[in-house]
Amino acid sequence: MSLNNLLTWMSVRGSGSWSQFRAAVEELHVDSGDTEKDGEYADDANASELPMYQAARLGLQRLAHAEFCSQAAGPDWCVVPPALAIHQEGDRWVGILCGARPPGLREQSDSGLVDWETQPAPGMPDCIRVAGGEFNDLEAVCRAAGIRIQVNAPLSLLAAIPPVDDPRSRVPAKAPTAPGWTIERFSPSTLRWTAREYTGAQDLEFQHVLGCQTGLFRFRMKYQRFHYLRWRGQTYDVPVQVGKYAVLRHQRVHGFMQYDPSRSLLSVPVTCRPPLLIERGLILYTGLLPNLDRATRRLQYAVPQKVASHAARLLRQEVQIQ
Repeated sequence: MSLNNLLTWMSVRGSGSWSQFRAAVEELHVDSGDTEKDGEYADDANASELPMYQAARLGLQRLAHAEFCSQAAGPDWCVVPPALAIHQEGDRWVGILCGARPPGLREQSDSGLVDWETQPAPGMPDCIRVAGGEFNDLEAVCRAAGIRIQVNAPLSLLAAIPPVDDPRSRVPAKAPTAPGWTIERFSPSTLRWTAREYTGAQDLEFQHVLGCQTGLFRFRMKYQRFHYLRWRGQTYDVPVQVGKYAVLRHQRVHGFMQYDPSRSLLSVPVTCRPPLLIERGLILYTGLLPNLDRATRRLQYAVPQKVASHAARLLRQEVQIQ
């Protein structure tokens, strides 16, 4: 069964707990599509394929359908109100339908002014695009159905995100000192994690973390996984992909982001997936999750060069034109 049923269930419920989400994925027998290891899991030799509920969560987040949080108070997830992420393609206006899809939504807004296109894709609910020759037509359709509008959505989102090395991208924290944690460090030269000290003489220990001025560390114990960025001698809690790109910026590692103008494709190594909000800005242009080229192990995003360049600036990277 596709993820369309799960998104409909979430749309009706609005919000809920993580246990309710997991139960819904299992009860609906959701097929999350290809659960190829990616993102923060791609370079973990000890990780198995993602459970279907984790793959579903990540896909729904990246597509701007739902938000998941880990706050002590409040719901663990909530569905986003229906919204149309609009941008212009040539002489047409195209909108990607994001967020909730309550039953009858299309019937309420199908006035014949615009074209509706539904595209099935693995690992995600059907991609729904709304296109018209006039912006006012899309606006009228959204107004009739109570759908929100975000104009120039990809660039608008990217314009609101701080760069990966901005202080707003990290939170002061303390790494756990208790024994039993496996400590690994991200290597900017190999783009992989290693549990060995750079000299290769011994396994990483807590004192190596404190002795590092700048670096990204992963603490693992059973099912727990935490990431800490050491930046100028201080410790911060960061999303893992933000930490990777911050360290790559600090070490001046460049050249792995590529753009093919003939196909309008931006690509990055699968282990260097962009942080969530930056990736969401890239995905909102087509409404499709990135394609994984299995031969090169690179994620491919179909975006104009202007969008690719803006994302690269946030990642503090240079884009190689192929």
